Amino acid sequence: MHSKILIIEDNEDIQSLLFDVLSDNYLVYKALDGINGVSEFKKVQPDLIILDLMLPQINGESVLKIIRHQSKVPIIVLTAIQNKDKTVAMLNDGANDYLTKPFDIAELQARISVQLRNNQTDNNHLLSFDNIFLSNQTHEVTANNKSLVLSKKEFNLLQILLAHPHQVYEKSQLFQMIWHEEYFDSSDNTLNVHISNLRHKLANTTGNNYIVSIWGIGIRFV
Repeated sequence: MHSKILIIEDNEDIQSLLFDVLSDNYLVYKALDGINGVSEFKKVQPDLIILDLMLPQINGESVLKIIRHQSKVPIIVLTAIQNKDKTVAMLNDGANDYLTKPFDIAELQARISVQLRNNQTDNNHLLSFDNIFLSNQTHEVTANNKSLVLSKKEFNLLQILLAHPHQVYEKSQLFQMIWHEEYFDSSDNTLNVHISNLRHKLANTTGNNYIVSIWGIGIRFV
């Protein structure tokens, strides 16, 4: 399946050039301003974004922040601005790479390949739901782009729930999966403490209650 690339660029000549070159290997989508760029991002869910900074409606820096708040999709910025402070700020705001205009098409294609390859590798180790991301490789968890500090058991609990959201887990099942011990009635209190702690940490960071209790059965992640 071809990767999807979204080009957010208000210069129609550059946009057409990129579209023609990239369409041979990718599914390519276009937007001429910041508002339509965000709208296309939500509709298309691209695998990579090429983003111009000097956009009408809302500028590229704002588009970058909006998209990065919702997704870790690779973003390559195209800019005519050659300013070190701007570049540093842009990378700090979540850009994965950048090229200054005028740019070399072959170099852009190479950078696209690198970002897509890196993202595919990351995704093999990444679990996500909504704005929550868990890395099996680094054991890092973020929610709404904020780092979440979890105990080992809380991490393991979230790992199970994120792997199969909406699935209902019995408490005895969860206890055995996390503690690798036989479940007794007294085990319920131990598990409940960890569920409660994880629920509150997620709610405090996101404002949402993701862990829902199913009375008499168990819990699920929604």
